[in-house]
This record gives sequence, structure tokens and C-alpha cells, in this order.
Amino acid sequence: MYTAYVIYNHRLNERDFHLALRLPKEFVQPRPGQFVMLRTAESEGTLLSRPLSVYHFTRLHGHVVLELLYRIVGRGTALFSRWPSGKEVCVLGPLGNGFHIDEKKRNHILIAGGMGIAPITYLAAWLCNRSSDGNRMVFCLGAKNSGEFIGLERLEKIGGQFHISTDDGSLGTCGTVTELLPEILGRCEADAAVLYACGPPGMMKSLASCLPAKVTCQVSVEARMACGVGACLGCAISVLASRKRIVKKSVCRDGPVFDLREICWEDL
Repeated sequence: MYTAYVIYNHRLNERDFHLALRLPKEFVQPRPGQFVMLRTAESEGTLLSRPLSVYHFTRLHGHVVLELLYRIVGRGTALFSRWPSGKEVCVLGPLGNGFHIDEKKRNHILIAGGMGIAPITYLAAWLCNRSSDGNRMVFCLGAKNSGEFIGLERLEKIGGQFHISTDDGSLGTCGTVTELLPEILGRCEADAAVLYACGPPGMMKSLASCLPAKVTCQVSVEARMACGVGACLGCAISVLASRKRIVKKSVCRDGPVFDLREICWEDL
């Protein structure tokens, strides 16, 4: 557990916030797809930490800066939204297993729905710093409406090809983000492409049903967590094991990144 201090806690829209924390230099750089558990130094009436995906990481002289995105969905995140600059908080992490970066693939297709933009942005920055000239990134980004669309400016600085959709058509194409995929996949060799995705369960289920079998896809699963280390089993999901057995795995310890096709989506 690390002690961190709030640098800023900016409101992006009615429910979404961009939080930056100052941490000691000993804090290890997270891999794309990993997360942290966050709470205040005092309980403030809520005992459980909240899991947040890494959005950005910067190592400076003598300390590091960890950036996170979060949405107010309950009492805990509502408390986060009132944190002022200088607030002392506790950070556990980095936790979980991140994305496996296949450097042999030439086409990296990154899919984000809603708050899934946070781990996808961090992955994009990682790929940008490590990819060869022959590789390209394609982004499929979706939200309910233009008001809930966040993080586009940072991704545009990283660079790539962008495909945007909103449920109501207020930004980009009218429809779901998965409806963008057939045309995109038709423009690249399936064997040379790998997909990375994060978003709400409905988006993930749709992705699992429409994606061709020969296309590799890794997904970062969103789940409620309590401990963050697999001890409480509160975030267990059903996955396919060898010989078509179904077993339980913890999103926090075994994930949050899984192969798309090993998850039993009908149980989520």
C-alpha cells in the first residue's frame, strides 16, 4: 500500500472525472491493463477500496504521477469526486494481469466503450512507444452520446485511425461500437491483426458474438471488487478451461485481461 496525494481532480462532465496522484518513486510502472485499488487514508464511512484502471503514468525526478479516470456510480466514487488537491489517499497496486502485447502483429485494433477508454489509452501510448514503423493502430470508440465521450484529445496526440460511434448519433456514426468492426476487419489481414477491448458487458457480449473465430481478441473485464488480490472471490467469473470445463476465476487476480472466447458471457 502506497500513500499518494491528489494533484488535481478535474470534472470532465456530469459524472466523469480525471484524477492525478503523486506517488513515491518506488511505485512500479503498471503494464497496460493493470489497475489499482484506491481509497482515502481514513475510511470516510466506506471501508472498501475501489478498482480503477490506469490511464497514464509519468516518472518524474523524485516521484511518479498516476492518472486515473472514474465515473460516479455509487457512494465510493461520489466521495472521490469531492477530493481536493493535496488530499492524502491510499493506493494498492499495480494489480492484475495486463494485456499481452503481440509484437508480431501489424494491425492493433483498440476498442473502447465508455470508461473503457482509460486502459485502452494507456495501452495505445505503450504501443506507440514500442511499435515498429510497419505497425498501425486503429481505434473503435463508443459512448452513449457526445456528452459522455471523453479522452479523445489524448488519443489523437498518440495518433492512429479513428472510428467513432454514439448510441444516439450525436458524435460519429449512430450505433454501437461493435457495428464498426466488420468494415475495419475487412481492410486488414485477420492473421496480422489483434484486438484489445474494454467496455461494458453488453459491448463485450456483442463483440464475442460477432468476431470471426480466426481473429485474436483480448478483453479487460470490468467488475466490482473488494480486496483486489483474489482473497474474497467477490469478482469471480465463469471461464472455459481445458476439455470444455467451466471454472471460476477472479477478475482481480487472474485478470482483468482475458481471451475474449474463454469467458462465459451468458453468465455476466
